[in-house]
Amino acid sequence: MKKIEARSIAKPKMPAQNYFPFLIVVIVIGCLAAGLALAFASETMNETQRWMLIGFLITFSVFGLLFSLFGSAISEWLVLREWRKLSASENKEKIVWDILPPDEQRRKLMSEVQGLAQVLEIPSEQMSDLLSAYIVAEDLALRQIQQEEKVPLLRHVSIGGSDFDAILINQEIITCIEVAFLVKPELSQEKINRVLSKVGNAKNIFSRLSPDSRVKLLLVLVTQLDDRALAQLRSILGKNQFPATPVDVDIRFKDFEELQKIYAI
Repeated sequence: MKKIEARSIAKPKMPAQNYFPFLIVVIVIGCLAAGLALAFASETMNETQRWMLIGFLITFSVFGLLFSLFGSAISEWLVLREWRKLSASENKEKIVWDILPPDEQRRKLMSEVQGLAQVLEIPSEQMSDLLSAYIVAEDLALRQIQQEEKVPLLRHVSIGGSDFDAILINQEIITCIEVAFLVKPELSQEKINRVLSKVGNAKNIFSRLSPDSRVKLLLVLVTQLDDRALAQLRSILGKNQFPATPVDVDIRFKDFEELQKIYAI
């Protein structure tokens, strides 16, 4: 397989420590200077003025110290969070995407088309028309998903031996996309289990390389169904075909004719 690897980046270093501890030193020096001033000027001050100055020094010291400690804790938390993001970004830069070679793309495409041909009982001489229709349907569906998400897609890639029609990366979220062309209100449990197994494998790989990332499955169903059949399909998929999934699953229905009106006609 042809492999594309993102350019490596330098290992992120822990950012420098914050300067809040120095503020504590400044407060101490300020209080010491004020104390010396009080000692030398005490003869010219009355008792009320001296107690007011002492109270101010105590209050200033206590609140200054609390502010410094609180600010230091917040700063440390922000620095640590940013460092973790940089580390996660470094791990993601190491991920190698396998581009599916033409023969494997052709194998997967023919498998889907032959399944459709059996459902529609299409003779072999009409297979080329069905093949063309499937290619158009998949392409238009992925165009629409990219338009909706506003993020470029990586098409026909494999992660750890699991191939997907496309992958979408948006910050820490990796969405694995599978497209299916349905002409009847049914989606075989065998196909669903196969897709869930692939995305589960991809999740395990990302968990090792980038612990802060989150993997999702986007199942795009391109249909040629009337409203009644589409409602039946939605009901079937919503009941028990996804009893337990390794990741969050998003199912989107796309009408083939509507896609052609948007992008082709």
